[in-house]
Amino acid sequence: MREFLNSNKLIFEEYLKEKLLKLQNVPQPIGQAVEYALDGGKRLRPILCVLGADFMGQDFDSIKTLALGVECIHNYSLCHDDLPCMDNDDLRHGKASTHKKFGEGIGVLTGDALLNLAFEFMLEGEHNEKYYKAVAYISKMSGIYGMVGGQCIDICNDEYREKNLDEVIKLNTLKTSCLFKASLVGSSISLGAKAEEIADLEIYCSKLGLIFQIVDDILDITSNAKILGKNINSDIKADKTTYISICGIDKAREDIKLLERDAIEVLQKYGKRADKLIDFAKYLTNRSM
Repeated sequence: MREFLNSNKLIFEEYLKEKLLKLQNVPQPIGQAVEYALDGGKRLRPILCVLGADFMGQDFDSIKTLALGVECIHNYSLCHDDLPCMDNDDLRHGKASTHKKFGEGIGVLTGDALLNLAFEFMLEGEHNEKYYKAVAYISKMSGIYGMVGGQCIDICNDEYREKNLDEVIKLNTLKTSCLFKASLVGSSISLGAKAEEIADLEIYCSKLGLIFQIVDDILDITSNAKILGKNINSDIKADKTTYISICGIDKAREDIKLLERDAIEVLQKYGKRADKLIDFAKYLTNRSM
């Protein structure tokens, strides 16, 4: 899996570089800020797009515009998430967050620009009906029914949010799992996935997003900023209710293994088609950064 991740990350980086070079006559510093915000990160969402293509018997070229779109959406959300009015983080991808580098106004505009660029990239040229359904699905998973809805739960005060495990799971499902769905399921839809396949991949992504976020919560306590590329203990400092604050680390680690089991189980009927998806679930369970 490590070789698959590294090779496809390099392929994506080359494609991203090629597309950014084609941006012309962009006012500064917004052009610089967009490139800055897109520089770095694990590229897990483009990788999930590739995994969707692989599941459907295709490769990166078949979903490259969608992969670029979801990565722009992901990084727009990070630009906004780091702002003082939200999580107020000054470190991202091992460097100053976008608003710390360019100022708050440009930080907001960079997020806006990346969201618009996501759809500009995805909707370039002519496409078939399946592709447009995929873009509509990505839009829904990124908006108020998905990632934005999760962000709302994350930042809203106690008047709107209950401090219990069900609410934390709902938050993590919307904020993290839905963009995983946008990537993996969206790519699969664009390549003709059947209704049953879509439903199974959505279950897989729901489990995967919870795994990712619980591991993230653990690393926020046990790792360091140099390894993670972002500030640690941020949830504790912000007095956020998280999976760890409710369940503790030992129970959280047990639940991660159960979620991994469930994610793998739903795909086992697909045989070798799902091999890389199963390996990816195991990779996320055991990641250290």
